[in-house]
Amino acid sequence: MTPTDFLCLTPLLIVASAPVIMMLTLTVARNFRVIYGFSIFMFLAAFVSLFFIFPDMPHRIEPLIIMDHYAIVFLGTILFTCIMITMLSFTYFRLQGIEKEEYFIVLFVAALGASILVTAQHFTSFFLGLETLSISLYILIAYLKYRDYSVEASIKFLVIASVATAFLLFGMALIYAATGSMSFSGIAQAVVSKEMSPLLLTGTGMMLAGIGFKLALVPFHMWAPDVYEGAPAPVTTFIATISKGAIIAVALRFFMNIRAFENQTLIVTISIIAVLSMFAGNFLALQQTNIKRLLAYSSIAHMGYLLITLLTGTVEGIHAAIFYVISYTITSLGAFGVLSILSDSDHDTVDMNRLKGLFFRNPWIAIVLSLSMFSLAGIPLTAGFIAKFYVVLEGLRSNLWLLAVSLVVNTVISLYYYLRIIKTMFTESGSLPFRNLPVTGHVVLAVVAAAILLLGILPSFLTVFLNNIIR
Repeated sequence: MTPTDFLCLTPLLIVASAPVIMMLTLTVARNFRVIYGFSIFMFLAAFVSLFFIFPDMPHRIEPLIIMDHYAIVFLGTILFTCIMITMLSFTYFRLQGIEKEEYFIVLFVAALGASILVTAQHFTSFFLGLETLSISLYILIAYLKYRDYSVEASIKFLVIASVATAFLLFGMALIYAATGSMSFSGIAQAVVSKEMSPLLLTGTGMMLAGIGFKLALVPFHMWAPDVYEGAPAPVTTFIATISKGAIIAVALRFFMNIRAFENQTLIVTISIIAVLSMFAGNFLALQQTNIKRLLAYSSIAHMGYLLITLLTGTVEGIHAAIFYVISYTITSLGAFGVLSILSDSDHDTVDMNRLKGLFFRNPWIAIVLSLSMFSLAGIPLTAGFIAKFYVVLEGLRSNLWLLAVSLVVNTVISLYYYLRIIKTMFTESGSLPFRNLPVTGHVVLAVVAAAILLLGILPSFLTVFLNNIIR
């Protein structure tokens, strides 16, 4: 490997070295606060290192990794979100009375898996990143082992993820048999030089099914509500943001490489999955009073919206996908961050009735949660509105009228349950006690609120940046 290779791998090396250092430290002495501070420092160091490798982009570390501007944007999103989740986790687990440093070790391993995914250009790195992420999530979901439903959620996720992995591996094997290559560029060359064979098409379809499991798309969505409800609130935040964002990143890179948007069979298949995910996610969310389950079904719909960008086949479609992922990540961070802050040692705040009168006891928390709901619903002046606008615009430009119209219709449907949460917070009666926020809680909520408004009112700073660096 060359010095440039090592330089470009700096963010991954920092994230990979952190759990090793923490494990060595824990053999000498345990201190929850020290490990928490060290976690913040290492995530921040990895984030800052992105600016030092930026001039060397794009750079390929053959045959597995590619460090380009596309990967850097997603890496930055992952590392920034990890910092926020680490801050939420510290407060959350202290309230639970569980100050076990191993949580941060597993969190770093999960972040490493997500980071490998967004830089993958080969089936090997794709699979290694995905399994590193998935195995870490099995542990994180069941971290509160005294809660039976957390262990149950972890087992369900394990079974479903194993099925998804089987689909992915078999799909990769079929694609390798059809093209003789496991690198994205090699597969792309084979696809360009000849028509998609039935073997290649079948392999791509099986990979789409595996990715559908991971993103909880219909009809592979059964695990999402149970896992969202059973996992600790900060872990649910990780699943909703980093996990899904990383899989979207690698899926977008792969499907754009093989030009899936030119194959009629894949267009029809992806369109059906997208429309079903939009309607099923929103109609199932209408029936929920459990906020975690509501947001789980909502995420199914949002992943359906994002599938539109797979079929645009344009650079602008990629820009719209990245903007949507960033907006959805920030917004979900706000929603699940509030749930983390309001949770107590007995259970997470998941029942909607517990939010009654929240505005009159904790107005700052209620305002941030309201902003998050407005953004998820796509109300103007929020990040979610601009994100949906770009996706609809690119869908119409690519003549994906059915998908674009479905997105608009489902946005109207989703208004009911998002506004219902806001209405509940402004109801005077309620049993939720006043909660003094720690400094970390104020920081996370302030960053989220500022980002939602900034991306909603002045989105040009991000869109211009994306236009300048991503080709």
